[in-house]
Amino acid sequence: AIEQRSVQRGCAGVKEMARQTRCCIFLGLALLLPELRSPSTWVTSPRTDAATGYYTAALKGAAKVEGSHSNSFKRLAQLHFRAVELRRQRSWNGATEVYRKALALQETMPEVKEVPKFAVAACSWLNLALTQQNNKCLDKARQTFQEGTRMVQELMHRDLDVWIDGRHRLRSHRQLSVDSSEQLRVACRWLATLLVAWGLLETKTGHRGRAKVLAERAAFLDGSKAKVLHWKIVTG
Repeated sequence: AIEQRSVQRGCAGVKEMARQTRCCIFLGLALLLPELRSPSTWVTSPRTDAATGYYTAALKGAAKVEGSHSNSFKRLAQLHFRAVELRRQRSWNGATEVYRKALALQETMPEVKEVPKFAVAACSWLNLALTQQNNKCLDKARQTFQEGTRMVQELMHRDLDVWIDGRHRLRSHRQLSVDSSEQLRVACRWLATLLVAWGLLETKTGHRGRAKVLAERAAFLDGSKAKVLHWKIVTG
């Protein structure tokens, strides 16, 4: 029995030594990895990568990145990423200011080449409104949704010569090119997203009728939003 326990202790010791050896090898490789990377890796900031990754995802497929990001894209990505950090800290006022800065910057900065401007604007307006909603500023959130949907429609009219008539139908004076048609699809999808989010806000204030109208408008623009019309929170 004594001999068996000695053997067991010996085996355990060998296993522990093997584990420590693996850990040392792993740590050694971790220390060596920077030396093995290509020089281009050194100029990439992990925080910048996180910001552009988040912003690309937030744009829900609207971003088409080929090669490196433009400075305008990276600047907006940094602002949106900072705003999300503040929201996680429940610093609603701080996040609100950052989103407003992003919106103001869009008026003066070079165009974001990777993303249609409709998506760039709508993404900022949407997140600003949701931040105000989280801060219990429902009236301000409603005003932001109104302003955001108006701005996106103005961009559609100015850049694509497309507007929405009283029956929620898209109108234009000319035949759209393939590129313009794709931009219109992005604009409609984002406008519909704004309308749905606005409608959900209205349900929180007891305005289900208004919410249903907004959901119907969204469904005309983006068929995938039609399912919202069947949500209990909208139908009551």
